[in-house]
Amino acid sequence: MGKFISTERRDVVEGITSLTDTLLNNDFYLFNSQSKGTKVTYYNVNIDKTTLDAGGQFAYTDIGKDSPIRFNKIHNLYIYQMQRLEVALEQGEFGMESSDITGESYILPNEITPYEGDFFMIDHAGQNWLFKVREVSNETLQTDTDAWKISWILDRTTNAEIELNVVEEYDYVEQTAGTNTKRVVLSRKVKLAEKIDNVTDSLRNYFKDLFYSEYVQTFIYKWYNEYHMYDPYAIEFILRNKLLQASGKDYTYIQHQTHTPMTFAVSYNRSIFRAFELHNIQKFRNYSYQAQANVINDPTSIFATRYENYFELCYDIIHEPNGPFNPRGIIPIMTEEFIDRIIENRKYGDEDKDLMYLNVIIKYFHNEEINEKDISYLDYIDITPQESLFYNLIMVIFVLDKYTEHLLN
Repeated sequence: MGKFISTERRDVVEGITSLTDTLLNNDFYLFNSQSKGTKVTYYNVNIDKTTLDAGGQFAYTDIGKDSPIRFNKIHNLYIYQMQRLEVALEQGEFGMESSDITGESYILPNEITPYEGDFFMIDHAGQNWLFKVREVSNETLQTDTDAWKISWILDRTTNAEIELNVVEEYDYVEQTAGTNTKRVVLSRKVKLAEKIDNVTDSLRNYFKDLFYSEYVQTFIYKWYNEYHMYDPYAIEFILRNKLLQASGKDYTYIQHQTHTPMTFAVSYNRSIFRAFELHNIQKFRNYSYQAQANVINDPTSIFATRYENYFELCYDIIHEPNGPFNPRGIIPIMTEEFIDRIIENRKYGDEDKDLMYLNVIIKYFHNEEINEKDISYLDYIDITPQESLFYNLIMVIFVLDKYTEHLLN
Protein backbone atom coordinates (compact mmCIF):
# COMPACT_ATOMS: atom_id res chain seq x y z
CA MET A 1 0.00 0.00 0.00
CA GLY A 2 1.46 3.35 -1.06
CA LYS A 3 1.09 6.52 1.02
CA PHE A 4 -1.27 8.31 -1.38
CA ILE A 5 -2.18 5.74 -4.08
CA SER A 6 -3.46 2.24 -3.42
CA THR A 7 -1.27 -0.24 -5.33
CA GLU A 8 -2.98 -3.39 -4.04
CA ARG A 9 -4.87 -4.24 -7.26
CA ARG A 10 -1.84 -3.47 -9.44
CA ASP A 11 0.41 -5.62 -7.25
CA VAL A 12 -1.97 -8.59 -7.56
CA VAL A 13 -2.21 -8.29 -11.36
CA GLU A 14 1.56 -7.89 -11.70
CA GLY A 15 2.09 -10.86 -9.42
CA ILE A 16 -0.10 -13.12 -11.56
CA THR A 17 1.59 -11.87 -14.76
CA SER A 18 5.02 -12.37 -13.23
CA LEU A 19 4.14 -15.94 -12.20
CA THR A 20 2.97 -16.78 -15.74
CA ASP A 21 6.15 -15.32 -17.24
CA THR A 22 8.25 -17.26 -14.73
CA LEU A 23 6.58 -20.54 -15.65
CA LEU A 24 6.93 -19.95 -19.38
CA ASN A 25 10.60 -19.10 -18.89
CA ASN A 26 11.30 -22.13 -16.72
CA ASP A 27 12.88 -25.01 -18.62
CA PHE A 28 11.62 -27.60 -16.16
CA TYR A 29 8.02 -26.36 -16.57
CA LEU A 30 8.38 -26.09 -20.34
CA PHE A 31 9.37 -29.72 -20.77
CA ASN A 32 6.84 -31.08 -18.27
CA SER A 33 4.05 -29.20 -20.00
CA GLN A 34 5.03 -30.68 -23.37
CA SER A 35 5.80 -34.26 -22.42
CA LYS A 36 6.25 -36.26 -19.28
CA GLY A 37 9.85 -36.94 -18.38
CA THR A 38 11.15 -40.49 -18.30
CA LYS A 39 13.06 -41.49 -15.18
CA VAL A 40 16.26 -43.35 -16.04
CA THR A 41 19.48 -44.59 -14.48
CA TYR A 42 22.12 -42.63 -16.35
CA TYR A 43 25.75 -43.70 -16.80
CA ASN A 44 27.74 -40.54 -17.49
CA VAL A 45 31.34 -40.93 -18.71
CA ASN A 46 33.76 -39.84 -15.97
CA ILE A 47 36.32 -37.90 -18.00
CA ASP A 48 38.85 -37.66 -15.17
CA LYS A 49 38.98 -41.38 -14.40
CA THR A 50 38.67 -42.73 -17.94
CA THR A 51 42.08 -43.88 -19.22
CA LEU A 52 41.90 -44.00 -23.02
CA ASP A 53 45.05 -44.20 -25.11
CA ALA A 54 46.31 -40.65 -25.49
CA GLY A 55 47.04 -41.08 -29.19
CA GLY A 56 44.13 -42.92 -30.68
CA GLN A 57 41.55 -42.44 -27.93
CA PHE A 58 40.55 -46.02 -28.63
CA ALA A 59 38.91 -48.47 -26.27
CA TYR A 60 38.80 -52.17 -27.04
CA THR A 61 35.39 -52.35 -25.40
CA ASP A 62 33.14 -49.66 -24.01
CA ILE A 63 31.92 -51.52 -20.91
CA GLY A 64 32.96 -54.50 -18.86
CA LYS A 65 36.05 -55.46 -16.88
CA ASP A 66 38.39 -54.93 -19.87
CA SER A 67 37.16 -51.42 -20.61
CA PRO A 68 39.20 -48.34 -19.58
CA ILE A 69 36.03 -46.20 -19.56
CA ARG A 70 34.62 -45.21 -16.18
CA PHE A 71 31.14 -43.90 -15.41
CA ASN A 72 29.26 -41.89 -12.84
CA LYS A 73 25.96 -43.57 -12.10
CA ILE A 74 23.07 -41.12 -11.68
CA HIS A 75 19.87 -42.47 -10.14
CA ASN A 76 16.45 -41.15 -11.20
CA LEU A 77 17.59 -38.62 -13.79
CA TYR A 78 14.88 -37.37 -16.15
CA ILE A 79 15.20 -37.32 -19.91
CA TYR A 80 12.46 -35.81 -22.05
CA GLN A 81 10.56 -36.69 -25.21
CA MET A 82 11.51 -40.35 -24.99
CA GLN A 83 9.34 -42.08 -27.55
CA ARG A 84 7.47 -45.24 -26.64
CA LEU A 85 9.66 -48.25 -27.33
CA GLU A 86 8.45 -50.02 -30.43
CA VAL A 87 10.21 -52.76 -32.40
CA ALA A 88 9.67 -52.62 -36.13
CA LEU A 89 9.51 -56.25 -37.40
CA GLU A 90 10.29 -57.02 -41.05
CA GLN A 91 10.42 -60.23 -43.09
CA GLY A 92 14.07 -60.94 -43.82
CA GLU A 93 16.07 -63.66 -45.52
CA PHE A 94 16.20 -65.68 -42.31
CA GLY A 95 12.72 -64.94 -41.07
CA MET A 96 11.38 -62.04 -39.01
CA GLU A 97 14.03 -59.40 -38.28
CA SER A 98 13.86 -56.23 -36.21
CA SER A 99 15.36 -52.85 -36.99
CA ASP A 100 17.49 -50.95 -34.51
CA ILE A 101 15.62 -49.11 -31.77
CA THR A 102 16.84 -45.53 -31.99
CA GLY A 103 15.59 -42.11 -31.07
CA GLU A 104 16.32 -38.62 -29.76
CA SER A 105 15.67 -37.12 -26.34
CA TYR A 106 16.58 -34.07 -24.27
CA ILE A 107 18.36 -33.46 -20.99
CA LEU A 108 17.71 -30.20 -19.17
CA PRO A 109 20.55 -27.67 -18.89
CA ASN A 110 22.60 -27.32 -15.70
CA GLU A 111 22.12 -30.95 -14.68
CA ILE A 112 24.88 -32.99 -16.29
CA THR A 113 27.11 -32.77 -19.34
CA PRO A 114 26.30 -35.78 -21.52
CA TYR A 115 28.97 -37.36 -23.73
CA GLU A 116 29.00 -39.67 -26.68
CA GLY A 117 29.47 -43.10 -25.17
CA ASP A 118 27.16 -42.47 -22.20
CA PHE A 119 24.50 -45.05 -21.40
CA PHE A 120 21.12 -44.91 -19.73
CA MET A 121 18.90 -47.69 -18.47
CA ILE A 122 15.14 -48.02 -18.30
CA ASP A 123 13.46 -50.69 -16.23
CA HIS A 124 10.56 -51.77 -18.43
CA ALA A 125 8.28 -54.71 -17.73
CA GLY A 126 10.75 -56.14 -15.24
CA GLN A 127 13.64 -56.02 -17.71
CA ASN A 128 16.58 -53.62 -17.98
CA TRP A 129 16.95 -51.85 -21.31
CA LEU A 130 20.38 -50.26 -21.76
CA PHE A 131 20.70 -47.51 -24.37
CA LYS A 132 23.91 -46.00 -25.70
CA VAL A 133 24.28 -42.30 -26.51
CA ARG A 134 25.64 -41.98 -30.04
CA GLU A 135 25.57 -38.21 -30.53
CA VAL A 136 25.26 -35.12 -28.32
CA SER A 137 24.40 -31.61 -29.46
CA ASN A 138 23.06 -28.34 -28.06
CA GLU A 139 19.63 -27.10 -28.97
CA THR A 140 18.16 -23.72 -28.07
CA LEU A 141 14.81 -23.82 -26.30
CA GLN A 142 11.98 -21.32 -26.54
CA THR A 143 13.43 -19.73 -23.41
CA ASP A 144 16.71 -18.90 -25.22
CA THR A 145 18.60 -21.36 -23.07
CA ASP A 146 20.39 -24.43 -24.32
CA ALA A 147 19.38 -28.02 -23.66
CA TRP A 148 21.28 -31.17 -24.46
CA LYS A 149 19.90 -33.21 -27.35
CA ILE A 150 21.02 -36.83 -27.35
CA SER A 151 20.65 -39.47 -30.04
CA TRP A 152 20.55 -43.02 -28.71
CA ILE A 153 20.29 -46.66 -29.72
CA LEU A 154 19.27 -49.74 -27.77
CA ASP A 155 22.52 -51.50 -26.86
CA ARG A 156 21.51 -54.50 -24.73
CA THR A 157 19.03 -55.70 -22.15
CA THR A 158 21.29 -55.97 -19.13
CA ASN A 159 23.36 -53.52 -17.10
CA ALA A 160 25.53 -56.14 -15.37
CA GLU A 161 28.73 -55.33 -17.27
CA ILE A 162 28.53 -51.55 -17.05
CA GLU A 163 28.17 -51.77 -13.28
CA LEU A 164 31.81 -52.94 -13.20
CA ASN A 165 32.85 -49.52 -14.54
CA VAL A 166 30.96 -47.31 -12.05
CA VAL A 167 33.28 -45.16 -9.90
CA GLU A 168 30.79 -42.79 -8.23
CA GLU A 169 27.04 -42.67 -7.64
CA TYR A 170 24.78 -39.63 -7.68
CA ASP A 171 21.10 -38.95 -7.05
CA TYR A 172 18.80 -36.62 -8.94
CA VAL A 173 17.09 -34.58 -6.24
CA GLU A 174 13.62 -33.73 -7.50
CA GLN A 175 12.84 -31.30 -4.69
CA THR A 176 15.31 -28.80 -6.12
CA ALA A 177 14.04 -28.99 -9.69
CA GLY A 178 13.11 -25.58 -11.11
CA THR A 179 15.38 -23.76 -8.63
CA ASN A 180 18.96 -22.56 -8.74
CA THR A 181 20.21 -25.34 -6.47
CA LYS A 182 21.96 -28.39 -7.83
CA ARG A 183 19.79 -31.26 -8.96
CA VAL A 184 22.45 -33.95 -9.23
CA VAL A 185 24.14 -34.65 -5.89
CA LEU A 186 26.48 -37.37 -4.66
CA SER A 187 24.38 -40.25 -3.33
CA ARG A 188 26.25 -40.39 -0.03
CA LYS A 189 25.52 -36.69 0.50
CA VAL A 190 21.84 -37.17 -0.29
CA LYS A 191 21.60 -40.03 2.22
CA LEU A 192 23.25 -37.92 4.93
CA ALA A 193 21.02 -34.94 4.07
CA GLU A 194 17.92 -37.13 4.37
CA LYS A 195 19.07 -38.44 7.74
CA ILE A 196 19.82 -34.94 9.02
CA ASP A 197 16.48 -33.69 7.70
CA ASN A 198 14.61 -36.43 9.58
CA VAL A 199 16.48 -35.64 12.79
CA THR A 200 15.86 -31.92 12.37
CA ASP A 201 12.14 -32.54 11.93
CA SER A 202 12.17 -34.40 15.25
CA LEU A 203 13.94 -31.45 16.91
CA ARG A 204 11.34 -29.06 15.50
CA ASN A 205 8.60 -31.18 17.02
CA TYR A 206 10.42 -31.36 20.35
CA PHE A 207 10.72 -27.58 20.40
CA LYS A 208 7.04 -27.09 19.63
CA ASP A 209 5.93 -29.65 22.19
CA LEU A 210 8.13 -28.24 24.95
CA PHE A 211 7.83 -24.51 24.47
CA TYR A 212 4.71 -23.60 22.51
CA SER A 213 1.99 -22.23 24.76
CA GLU A 214 -1.57 -22.25 23.44
CA TYR A 215 -2.36 -19.96 26.36
CA VAL A 216 -0.38 -17.06 24.87
CA GLN A 217 -0.03 -18.49 21.34
CA THR A 218 3.74 -18.23 21.17
CA PHE A 219 6.93 -19.83 22.45
CA ILE A 220 7.94 -19.19 26.05
CA TYR A 221 10.02 -20.87 28.74
CA LYS A 222 10.32 -20.64 32.51
CA TRP A 223 13.35 -19.06 34.15
CA TYR A 224 14.18 -20.83 37.40
CA ASN A 225 10.90 -22.74 36.86
CA GLU A 226 9.05 -19.63 37.97
CA TYR A 227 9.22 -16.65 35.63
CA HIS A 228 7.49 -16.86 32.23
CA MET A 229 10.00 -15.59 29.69
CA TYR A 230 9.25 -14.36 26.16
CA ASP A 231 12.20 -13.67 23.84
CA PRO A 232 11.30 -11.56 20.75
CA TYR A 233 14.86 -11.97 19.45
CA ALA A 234 14.53 -15.75 19.41
CA ILE A 235 11.16 -15.37 17.68
CA GLU A 236 12.80 -13.11 15.09
CA PHE A 237 15.56 -15.70 14.61
CA ILE A 238 12.94 -18.40 14.03
CA LEU A 239 10.94 -16.26 11.60
CA ARG A 240 13.89 -14.99 9.57
CA ASN A 241 15.33 -18.44 9.05
CA LYS A 242 12.05 -20.40 8.81
CA LEU A 243 13.35 -22.77 11.47
CA LEU A 244 10.03 -24.41 12.27
CA GLN A 245 8.79 -24.89 8.72
CA ALA A 246 9.01 -28.39 7.29
CA SER A 247 7.42 -29.81 4.15
CA GLY A 248 4.42 -32.03 4.79
CA LYS A 249 4.08 -30.89 8.41
CA ASP A 250 1.34 -28.97 10.15
CA TYR A 251 2.09 -25.28 9.93
CA THR A 252 2.52 -23.39 13.21
CA TYR A 253 1.71 -19.72 12.79
CA ILE A 254 4.25 -17.53 14.56
CA GLN A 255 4.32 -13.78 14.97
CA HIS A 256 5.66 -11.22 17.41
CA GLN A 257 3.29 -11.02 20.35
CA THR A 258 4.66 -7.71 21.61
CA HIS A 259 5.29 -4.45 19.83
CA THR A 260 8.91 -4.27 18.66
CA PRO A 261 10.49 -0.81 18.90
CA MET A 262 11.91 1.02 15.90
CA THR A 263 15.43 0.18 17.11
CA PHE A 264 14.69 -3.55 17.31
CA ALA A 265 16.60 -4.38 14.09
CA VAL A 266 19.67 -2.60 15.44
CA SER A 267 19.45 -4.48 18.73
CA TYR A 268 18.93 -7.78 16.92
CA ASN A 269 22.08 -7.20 14.85
CA ARG A 270 24.04 -6.99 18.10
CA SER A 271 22.62 -10.23 19.48
CA ILE A 272 24.21 -13.68 19.31
CA PHE A 273 21.55 -14.76 16.82
CA ARG A 274 23.05 -12.47 14.22
CA ALA A 275 26.47 -14.07 14.75
CA PHE A 276 24.91 -17.38 13.65
CA GLU A 277 23.39 -15.83 10.55
CA LEU A 278 26.64 -14.10 9.60
CA HIS A 279 28.70 -17.20 10.43
CA ASN A 280 31.01 -14.83 12.27
CA ILE A 281 33.59 -16.42 14.59
CA GLN A 282 36.12 -13.59 14.45
CA LYS A 283 33.97 -11.19 16.49
CA PHE A 284 31.91 -13.77 18.31
CA ARG A 285 32.30 -12.16 21.74
CA ASN A 286 31.20 -8.81 20.34
CA TYR A 287 27.66 -10.13 20.02
CA SER A 288 25.48 -10.05 23.10
CA TYR A 289 24.68 -13.47 24.55
CA GLN A 290 23.33 -12.12 27.81
CA ALA A 291 19.93 -10.53 28.40
CA GLN A 292 17.78 -8.95 31.05
CA ALA A 293 14.04 -9.19 31.47
CA ASN A 294 11.32 -6.55 31.61
CA VAL A 295 7.76 -7.08 32.76
CA ILE A 296 5.45 -7.02 29.74
CA ASN A 297 2.92 -4.29 30.41
CA ASP A 298 1.81 -3.53 26.86
CA PRO A 299 -2.01 -3.43 27.13
CA THR A 300 -2.40 -4.38 23.46
CA SER A 301 -0.50 -7.67 23.78
CA ILE A 302 -2.00 -11.06 24.58
CA PHE A 303 0.15 -11.19 27.72
CA ALA A 304 -1.80 -8.30 29.29
CA THR A 305 -4.96 -10.43 29.36
CA ARG A 306 -3.33 -13.22 31.36
CA TYR A 307 -3.23 -13.55 35.13
CA GLU A 308 0.49 -14.41 35.37
CA ASN A 309 3.28 -11.94 34.81
CA TYR A 310 5.27 -12.43 31.60
CA PHE A 311 8.73 -11.02 30.99
CA GLU A 312 10.31 -9.89 27.74
CA LEU A 313 14.03 -10.32 27.13
CA CYS A 314 16.20 -7.40 26.12
CA TYR A 315 19.79 -7.77 24.89
CA ASP A 316 20.65 -4.07 25.30
CA ILE A 317 21.57 -4.68 28.92
CA ILE A 318 20.88 -1.90 31.40
CA HIS A 319 21.88 -2.89 34.92
CA GLU A 320 19.06 -2.11 37.31
CA PRO A 321 18.28 -3.44 40.79
CA ASN A 322 16.24 -6.60 41.05
CA GLY A 323 12.65 -6.31 42.18
CA PRO A 324 9.92 -8.78 43.11
CA PHE A 325 8.18 -8.27 39.76
CA ASN A 326 11.20 -7.35 37.67
CA PRO A 327 14.00 -9.92 37.82
CA ARG A 328 16.78 -7.82 36.31
CA GLY A 329 19.46 -10.42 36.82
CA ILE A 330 21.66 -11.42 33.90
CA ILE A 331 20.16 -14.22 31.83
CA PRO A 332 22.84 -16.02 29.78
CA ILE A 333 21.65 -17.41 26.46
CA MET A 334 24.92 -19.36 26.17
CA THR A 335 27.32 -20.23 28.98
CA GLU A 336 30.79 -18.70 29.14
CA GLU A 337 32.25 -22.20 28.83
CA PHE A 338 30.33 -22.88 25.63
CA ILE A 339 31.38 -19.51 24.20
CA ASP A 340 35.02 -20.42 24.91
CA ARG A 341 34.60 -23.84 23.30
CA ILE A 342 33.16 -22.29 20.13
CA ILE A 343 35.97 -19.72 19.83
CA GLU A 344 38.74 -22.21 20.69
CA ASN A 345 37.21 -25.10 18.68
CA ARG A 346 37.13 -27.43 21.68
CA LYS A 347 34.57 -30.18 21.25
CA TYR A 348 32.67 -31.87 24.07
CA GLY A 349 33.93 -35.37 24.87
CA ASP A 350 32.54 -38.56 26.40
CA GLU A 351 32.66 -37.01 29.86
CA ASP A 352 29.92 -34.60 28.68
CA LYS A 353 27.94 -37.01 26.55
CA ASP A 354 24.65 -35.17 27.11
CA LEU A 355 26.25 -32.04 25.62
CA MET A 356 28.06 -33.63 22.68
CA TYR A 357 25.18 -32.75 20.37
CA LEU A 358 26.38 -29.14 20.65
CA ASN A 359 29.53 -30.08 18.74
CA VAL A 360 27.60 -29.45 15.51
CA ILE A 361 27.51 -25.75 16.47
CA ILE A 362 31.27 -25.68 17.13
CA LYS A 363 31.87 -27.42 13.80
CA TYR A 364 29.59 -24.96 12.02
CA PHE A 365 31.68 -21.96 13.09
CA HIS A 366 34.91 -23.68 12.07
CA ASN A 367 33.60 -24.94 8.70
CA GLU A 368 34.01 -28.60 9.61
CA GLU A 369 32.00 -31.42 8.08
CA ILE A 370 29.18 -32.92 10.15
CA ASN A 371 28.97 -36.72 10.07
CA GLU A 372 26.55 -39.42 11.15
CA LYS A 373 28.34 -39.83 14.48
CA ASP A 374 27.67 -36.17 15.29
CA ILE A 375 24.00 -36.73 14.49
CA SER A 376 23.84 -39.79 16.77
CA TYR A 377 24.67 -37.61 19.80
CA LEU A 378 21.31 -35.86 19.35
CA ASP A 379 19.77 -38.99 20.90
CA TYR A 380 21.35 -38.01 24.22
CA ILE A 381 19.51 -34.68 24.51
CA ASP A 382 17.65 -34.34 27.78
CA ILE A 383 14.23 -33.46 26.35
CA THR A 384 12.88 -31.41 29.25
CA PRO A 385 11.53 -27.82 29.20
CA GLN A 386 14.73 -26.22 30.50
CA GLU A 387 15.72 -22.71 29.48
CA SER A 388 19.07 -23.77 28.00
CA LEU A 389 17.34 -26.24 25.70
CA PHE A 390 15.06 -23.47 24.41
CA TYR A 391 18.09 -21.77 22.83
CA ASN A 392 20.18 -24.85 22.09
CA LEU A 393 17.42 -26.46 20.04
CA ILE A 394 16.80 -23.52 17.72
CA MET A 395 20.55 -22.97 17.26
CA VAL A 396 21.13 -26.65 16.44
CA ILE A 397 18.15 -26.64 14.04
CA PHE A 398 19.62 -23.57 12.32
CA VAL A 399 23.03 -25.25 11.94
CA LEU A 400 21.56 -28.54 10.66
CA ASP A 401 19.39 -26.69 8.14
CA LYS A 402 22.45 -24.81 6.88
CA TYR A 403 24.46 -28.00 6.61
CA THR A 404 21.67 -29.81 4.75
CA GLU A 405 21.55 -26.90 2.31
CA HIS A 406 25.33 -27.17 1.95
CA LEU A 407 25.13 -30.89 1.17
CA LEU A 408 22.56 -30.35 -1.55
CA ASN A 409 24.47 -27.49 -3.15
